[in-house]
Amino acid sequence: MPQIILDHTLREFYCQDETEDSTIVVVNALPTAETQMTRGIPLSIKYTYQSPNVLTRDPDMLARLYLQVVPQLFGFIAGDMPLILFDLDNAGQAHRDEAYQTYSQLTPGQRPQLSFVAQPSDIQLPAGARIAIANPMDCLLSLPHAVDPNVHYDLLSKKSLAFSTLPSPPSEVVDTVLRPGKDYDEPTLDAEIDRMTKAVTTRACPFVVKMPQSLSGEGVFLIRSDSEKHHAVEVLQHELRRSLAIMRQSKMKTPTSSIILQKLIPGENVALAFFVTRRGRAVFTSCCPQLVDPHGHWEGGYISYKQQEQFQRRYARIIELLGQYMHSKGYYGPAGADVITDHEGVQFVIDLNVRVIGSHPLGFLKNHFSVERGLHEAVLFFPLFLNCKRETFEDLFRRQLYDGALVITGWCHDKEEKTSITSMILAAEDESKLRTFIDEVKVYQVPG
Repeated sequence: MPQIILDHTLREFYCQDETEDSTIVVVNALPTAETQMTRGIPLSIKYTYQSPNVLTRDPDMLARLYLQVVPQLFGFIAGDMPLILFDLDNAGQAHRDEAYQTYSQLTPGQRPQLSFVAQPSDIQLPAGARIAIANPMDCLLSLPHAVDPNVHYDLLSKKSLAFSTLPSPPSEVVDTVLRPGKDYDEPTLDAEIDRMTKAVTTRACPFVVKMPQSLSGEGVFLIRSDSEKHHAVEVLQHELRRSLAIMRQSKMKTPTSSIILQKLIPGENVALAFFVTRRGRAVFTSCCPQLVDPHGHWEGGYISYKQQEQFQRRYARIIELLGQYMHSKGYYGPAGADVITDHEGVQFVIDLNVRVIGSHPLGFLKNHFSVERGLHEAVLFFPLFLNCKRETFEDLFRRQLYDGALVITGWCHDKEEKTSITSMILAAEDESKLRTFIDEVKVYQVPG
């Protein structure tokens, strides 16, 4: 099997602008909103999240998704720097072996220095080291961060984006009038939830509703009909009650419960991936149309390598603005933004993902796929649930693996070892051949 050489790595970007940053330690984990995944990763109260449309609420499955497969995917482009993943509860060695196998595809000089811990208190950092993370989490607060987690959390906020200097769709923010740390009775909470959701029930379709810290689109609602509006209000009532309950026990000084209503703008929607250097330069890495299922869950990204130079020119100004904005707040590191271009050519930022994004690896593989092998179209899938084990899948697609047309970026089986949770990239010469390749792989996809 050929070893993969990435065009560049996060380590190389961290060292740009003559600011050697060899003390960064990547700690990859995605938080969950309501379900504690493992004993070592408690739910966050200060940095709370919303994901009412999450794929599953099973803690073991969530742990395999957000503590293994996503962190493997994000870590694939880290390069030669320390990368820490969190162990699963009572799962033995298999998840570790699968992560090491994923990174064994990379040329040795670009493999992350992988290690595992059960909980944040097990992390031992070298002197002067700081952690780079995907999302702020309460359990990591005792560790020194490369970026202030309060700043990072604010940059991830859809409410903050609505009030930012960035070009974003016209928005209405509905904040709670209740105060943190106060104990309110149920009738007061009911009245406040009714007041906040009234903005949704009385607004004419179409529009978009967002929770302020929703994960992977799991708290975003496209409202195009009364039935969609009714469903959104039902979900929002539960989520607002939960966020108000959290706020009631919070020590924060300002209210944290809100909803954002936004104009629905038709147009071309893409995910921009880039890196913000210590001096505020935004380095473009890719522009990818997104794959989203009928329920709004992110499923992956698509890239056409021959179009990337054109996209880089088209989105140069918006990426420059994004870099300046994040730099002004104190952020540096990998980042992404969802940008929509309306029918008049006006570009709007509709979401900020201030971390590695799922489609980031596509932009790091142009030489591997397009230049060296003539594979100009590629797609990244996550999560892709398969009904076979890794060794079976690799036997089935051994030719594509050896040809370099298939790259596995994350893998973990479920606890019964019947289903595999994966992330992978498929590439082909043109769109027609890529569709054929996709169909061949999806024969082994778990239905539903």
